[in-house]
Amino acid sequence: ALDLRLVMPELAFNYESKIGYCAGNIYHLYFKYFNEKLAQLVFCDTSTPKDKFNVYDDLKRLLVKFGIPADEIAFIHDATTDTLRNKLFESVRKGRIRVLIGSTFKLGTGVNVQDKLIALHHLDIPWRPSDIVQREGRIIRQGNENEKVYIYRYITEGSFDAYSWQLLESKQKMINSLLKGCMTERMCDEVEEIVLNYSEIKALALGNPLIKKRVELSNELNRNLLLQKKYFEYRYAMEMELTDIPNRIKVLDEKISYCEADMEIYDLNKVTLDEQQRKDLRTLLYESIINNELADEETYICNYQGFQISVPANIIRDYAYLYVEGNYKYRVDVGSSEIGVLIRLDNFLERLEKLRDEYFDAKVTLLKKQQDIIDELAKDNPYASVIEALEEELERTDKLLGVNINE
Repeated sequence: ALDLRLVMPELAFNYESKIGYCAGNIYHLYFKYFNEKLAQLVFCDTSTPKDKFNVYDDLKRLLVKFGIPADEIAFIHDATTDTLRNKLFESVRKGRIRVLIGSTFKLGTGVNVQDKLIALHHLDIPWRPSDIVQREGRIIRQGNENEKVYIYRYITEGSFDAYSWQLLESKQKMINSLLKGCMTERMCDEVEEIVLNYSEIKALALGNPLIKKRVELSNELNRNLLLQKKYFEYRYAMEMELTDIPNRIKVLDEKISYCEADMEIYDLNKVTLDEQQRKDLRTLLYESIINNELADEETYICNYQGFQISVPANIIRDYAYLYVEGNYKYRVDVGSSEIGVLIRLDNFLERLEKLRDEYFDAKVTLLKKQQDIIDELAKDNPYASVIEALEEELERTDKLLGVNINE
């Protein structure tokens, strides 16, 4: 798939090969952006530099033959130390090296040469989807001066390339099944995009337009089956939520009722303390918190403005809170300073009416959500007819391909 000379060295060079096409594309872009001194990356994990025939040296030979100076072409394998690597990367960023050829392992993760990159070439196909991401992450990267770049993927029709892309497709599908938990068509489209890409390239490698059509139909069917599955999961989640909403509304009604009753308690019992009384009360509250830090049981402190004030069990001074109990038991965060304890307690009692309004607003929101869910559940499955049509078209295509014929 990469080059027949790797298994049959006696063969002559053929321009109708990956090396031929890649060299032609590099040459074209080299002179198109000659004045800008833009750079290109070539990834090839197979047939790295060695004494006998290899893709790296042959590609460089052809590029030099086309007119690209040899000193502007580099192999990542020649940079054997960190110092040499850094010097090489700097040359690429400055446009002194115009073509850098390397493997995913040596030229992938952590390589920052993006400044002047205009093109990236995949001569071969790596084994992992993450390798594709790492390769293309060298050029599609913040800091690249070029808003638009070229990415080439070279495939040989009727070769092992089809199997390689099949492996990538299968692996990516498995990874996606772990990562996606999406419930909208837009999100599923995004997460499946790379799988469709691999599948279509695989079909091109097979060299049959009808196979390409079948792959596209199969992908579209699988995409709609996935969306339908997510749709059913979403419906089930909505049905469960709809079942739970009446209980949540009942709880809010109770809180509203309790809150209104406690507003009356506060209005009837509210008194204004003088300076000394306030000081004594806040000292009592603060010392109660300190004395009952990490206590096993809740401790009653006093009555204030008609409410019972107590220290919860297992309280920590730095995250102190008190219970304020009337018709309902409220948690009130009071901070860690003595001065702030009473102020925060008063502020809470003053905003009982606002708290009641918040409960009421939450109830209104829930009622609207309840109606929205009812309306959504009344809709028909939007994928059923599409799936049926795709299955029929796929069956017709399979018959044309002879998939169902045993010879």
